[in-house]
Amino acid sequence: MADIEKKRHFFEQHIVELSMRASRGSYPVFTDFLTTGEQAAVIGLKRKIRETAGDIRVELWGGHFNCSHIVAGFFPNEYSEYDKTSLFPISCIRIEPVNIHYTENVNHRDYLGAILALGIGRQKIGDIRIDGPSAYLFCKEEITSFILDQLHAVRHTVVSCHLVENLEQIPKQQYQILARTVASPRLDNIVAAMTGIARGKAADLISQGKVIVDSSEQISVSYSCKDGCIISIRGYGKFKLHIPDLSLTKKGKQKIQIYKFI
Repeated sequence: MADIEKKRHFFEQHIVELSMRASRGSYPVFTDFLTTGEQAAVIGLKRKIRETAGDIRVELWGGHFNCSHIVAGFFPNEYSEYDKTSLFPISCIRIEPVNIHYTENVNHRDYLGAILALGIGRQKIGDIRIDGPSAYLFCKEEITSFILDQLHAVRHTVVSCHLVENLEQIPKQQYQILARTVASPRLDNIVAAMTGIARGKAADLISQGKVIVDSSEQISVSYSCKDGCIISIRGYGKFKLHIPDLSLTKKGKQKIQIYKFI
């Protein structure tokens, strides 16, 4: 626990230092891609940033809408009129098979593994969106050229990489839709339904701080989840919850729909 607290302290100190750098230099400063827990920590630091760095606005962007991995940007007041999303140092690369007839069924883990095998740190890589035989990779601009030059295969599939210039060319976030029933919308019930694990183990994940609800760490197992909330569970992924009105089973259980980010 002491190591966790120490890492959290250093991370929060790093975030405040970045915001102060933006204030002193009067130019935007950016993080690498953040985990959901780190995103929640940044949001929780907004008040402290205002107190220490003045008129610095904190913005979060992952390269497209509904991204799981996000970069935090710290913008001085003079950038208030800018389209901030265009200033983020994030690129999108389309990865596609050279020969569609010799394409394996590759998944998110295969793409990520191929990229990390190039020696790139995970914090430089954002979301990977699968779109049929192709994928869209979000990454920091500083490594874009390296990936375009060096990524030639995913597993045994030969691929080509192309820079995507227009956001409209990027497909929308895809979901796996799961229908479930729960006794109530308590967080432990919802987490168990999303992960397929027992409610006791779901409660352990919550108490260990591994569950983020709408960008805030939630450690209460009895927290009542709302329709439309976004839940990130470390080790299991990111989910959106839909609770239909007046939709109960004959036994009085609540029907829910779970949208798992793919």
